[in-house]
Amino acid sequence: MWRDNAKVAENYVFMTLLQVLNICFYLVIYPYLIRVVGAESYGLYAYAEALVAIFVTFVSFGFDLPATKQIAEEADSHTAKEQILSEVTMAKLVLEMVAILVFAILLLLSPIMRAHKLLFGIAFLQTIGNIFFPQWYFQGVQRMRAVTYVQAGCKLLSLPFIFLCIHSPEDTWLYMLIVTLTNLLGATIAWLIIRYRDGLHMRLVCVSQLKAVLRKSLPFFLSNAGSIIKEQGLVLIIGRYLGMEDVAIYDLANKIIIIPRTIFSKLNDAIYPKMMTQMNVNLRRKIVWGEVLLGVVTILAVAALGYWVVLLLGGRAMIAAYPISVILSVTVLTWLVAGALICFYIIPSGKTYYITVNQIIAMLVTFLIAGIGLYYTHNVYVLASSLAIAGLIEIAFCTHVVFKNQMR
Repeated sequence: MWRDNAKVAENYVFMTLLQVLNICFYLVIYPYLIRVVGAESYGLYAYAEALVAIFVTFVSFGFDLPATKQIAEEADSHTAKEQILSEVTMAKLVLEMVAILVFAILLLLSPIMRAHKLLFGIAFLQTIGNIFFPQWYFQGVQRMRAVTYVQAGCKLLSLPFIFLCIHSPEDTWLYMLIVTLTNLLGATIAWLIIRYRDGLHMRLVCVSQLKAVLRKSLPFFLSNAGSIIKEQGLVLIIGRYLGMEDVAIYDLANKIIIIPRTIFSKLNDAIYPKMMTQMNVNLRRKIVWGEVLLGVVTILAVAALGYWVVLLLGGRAMIAAYPISVILSVTVLTWLVAGALICFYIIPSGKTYYITVNQIIAMLVTFLIAGIGLYYTHNVYVLASSLAIAGLIEIAFCTHVVFKNQMR
């Protein structure tokens, strides 16, 4: 059993380790940053990152999951891998041009962005790193070890620059520059590995091929867009209506939740390539119930330990992040259970349009509850609750779809 799934286990370990290292890196420097730059400036940094995350999702356009599946199926074909890599990269470059235009318009129209154009401009460069760091490729060939080493090395390299260069709120843009350059360095190394270690060359792709790639990835894009707009849109709303200090508090709560969510959510990504070639009804059912249990245990753990984690990272000034972290812990259950139902039932059935419908419903519920909450009270707890309630609705909808369509 171990021999048959050793590669899956390794893929999961390094995918999870990569995310955990990223999170731990930011948690290590967080106490220093929040005390040096202050909640207001750190909130502005988090606000810019939330906006850029939406642009990254647009440029990614849902290519990653279907491309991972294609790479996994064509892992032994050098020509096929070159073709897939070329199609996805060229499509992302086209979308990057559109993203630049939209970003320029926002820069002219948004007072916040105009006032901090250097910070937002540097942050936007992270979209380029997303194009040339195709993690989906390494995931498809089940070689996440290389990606982990590259990103861990780049993060460690940036650490001394952060402590040496960041000393006041005015240095927030400099911190964004260090983060962005680290991202671009990792992308450069990853691309060099693909080019020289794997020997893959970029090819020109005709318009008809790009259209086909875009059309195939559209349901995944709509799903990803709904999810990212729902989560990062709340950050933008908090910054716009409640202020940057509340953004910093919400960001700290979210950092606490990202740790367990990352550890468990990557489980589905690691299993996915294997399940595409070896479907097992009983195994799928056991995975879903196992993830329900993991989600419930996580919620209880955050309730028990979250208070002390907030004190350790942000001090008493940030203690409002604790109840928010408990509310947001429900999203871990959502990522686990809804993710498993989508990966192992809905996608294999071919009814991928349900993924889009699911995210649209969740997004509408989130902003409906948030809008009603803001009308009656400007309270960050209400906005966090909107995300948790929408997550439970996602689970209910995916479960309904699986039983309704008898996806066994």
